Amino acid sequence: MDKGNPNAQKLSNLKGEELAGLALPIVQSYKVDSKYYQWTMNESTRLVIPNTEEYLQNARLKEVVELISSEFFKKKIPAALKINKIYAEGSEITPQDIVITLDENSSITTKSNSEEAYKIEIGAEGVKIVAASENAALYALRTIQQLMITNGNSLVYGTIIDYPDLPERRVHVDIARKYVSKDWIIQHIREFSYMKLNTLQLHFSENLGFRIESDVDPAIVSQDGYLKKTEIKEILAEAKKYGINIIPSLDTPGHVEHILKVHPEFGQVDKNGNKSKVALDVTNPEAVNYVKSLYSEYMELFEGFTDFHIGADEYMEFDRPPFTTDYKEVLNDYAHETLGEGFTWKDVIANYINIIAAHVYNGGFKPRIFNDGIYYGENDVNEPKQQIQMHDYIGIDYWSQMSWNPSIANLHTFVEKKHKDIYNLNAGYFYYVLRNDMPMDGRKQHSFDFLDQDKRIFNEWTPGKFDQNTVEDHSEFIKGACLSIWNDNPNLVSEDVITEDIAKELRSLATKSWNTKSNEVTNFHTFAENRQRLGNVAGFEKGSELPEIQPFSPIGDVSIK
Repeated sequence: MDKGNPNAQKLSNLKGEELAGLALPIVQSYKVDSKYYQWTMNESTRLVIPNTEEYLQNARLKEVVELISSEFFKKKIPAALKINKIYAEGSEITPQDIVITLDENSSITTKSNSEEAYKIEIGAEGVKIVAASENAALYALRTIQQLMITNGNSLVYGTIIDYPDLPERRVHVDIARKYVSKDWIIQHIREFSYMKLNTLQLHFSENLGFRIESDVDPAIVSQDGYLKKTEIKEILAEAKKYGINIIPSLDTPGHVEHILKVHPEFGQVDKNGNKSKVALDVTNPEAVNYVKSLYSEYMELFEGFTDFHIGADEYMEFDRPPFTTDYKEVLNDYAHETLGEGFTWKDVIANYINIIAAHVYNGGFKPRIFNDGIYYGENDVNEPKQQIQMHDYIGIDYWSQMSWNPSIANLHTFVEKKHKDIYNLNAGYFYYVLRNDMPMDGRKQHSFDFLDQDKRIFNEWTPGKFDQNTVEDHSEFIKGACLSIWNDNPNLVSEDVITEDIAKELRSLATKSWNTKSNEVTNFHTFAENRQRLGNVAGFEKGSELPEIQPFSPIGDVSIK
């Protein structure tokens, strides 16, 4: 034993895989030093950023370090000590420091070029973080925070190399059918960041409501609860702080029943001249321009973020009346008149989707759609195929192949059509629903599709396992996975019950989307025990604030007030 090493008195008996499993998500690699010494935080530990012009000007890295410092204090790591923060020269760094540096060109690992990759080296000279980005530094510090909680305020000497298997790890929240408070959304932004989920989708327009303030058309906003634009700006600021991308979701041409109650003139016309109460008239230029004005309003509100979900799902049930009897021929006639001979109703809908997609793309956002609105009947020899080519920048959220309708395009169709960005929303694993009917298998009416869904996700799901389709987990087109909260029966439970209901499944998604082989590193029982020890993010309680942090300074130590 090295008696000259202040940390050498404390040894670990845990192997690398056991230590890897103590973080959530489970880290990709923890190679333990053969001596099994442990580095322990004490009153002299500091969070250190190099004292160079480049780092002094990096406001985001400063923000990350201040955030984690405040969380450490809130979590009493270690034992409620105030963690000092300092910009320091190399000669000023001590073995008790945690040093954070960035390497965008990254020598972190040859296994990933992710901007969220990081490396942590723990040894007699202290703790050294090399991160591919500021958000990667946030994740590295979160891993240290979690290991402190689960391993007795100590880090075992060795090297952690970590990166996500999926670029996007998302949660979709239906805030349209059910009013969801600003405080609930901020609470979950913090919680998602704690487990390295990086995207939140806010679905604010639906059949049962429209929940964000509108200046373009105030009449469509639900008066039984909505988010003001000032509240949305607070949410967006918190999201940027915690490294969460926000995707607004305004679904058309289906899921517009609430809008059509205010604007019945925009309902899809049928062969008898009647207007649909549930589907937008994609043949009406006034209706299309109205919808574009709404997208423009919310593009302005969500400026600075990267994606916009435009829906395009469940326009009508294509395999049954009234679509087959009353609407199909109208759309077919419109296709022949406006698009040309040989085009059909499928092309009319595809063309509408392209128009809206181009509108948000030209506004600086990458559009996303659900999978079921395009390529209908592609594999049916008796069906004419869609001729309109979809814009190649449209992302695809593949949620269901709809087993009751074999004409819904399968995943391989989207791959063959060369869609490069496909996201796994497998409804059988990831749809949590406030249901209109009580399940008969022992589940609650507010539930996922199976009992013990957290265990199913952990043990069975991998990124290549889509609904009724399986592909290689590392297929290039798989860009992410998403858990979805759907409030079909909005008054069934409170938002706080939803928080309790999804907590376990969120953690299973977080680890399996970050490290697909999590269930090979540890078993579900051990994983469940560890998630319990880790608990919630610091500042999880709705409306709570973290301890105030004084401004970072390049001169001397700066600590919590």
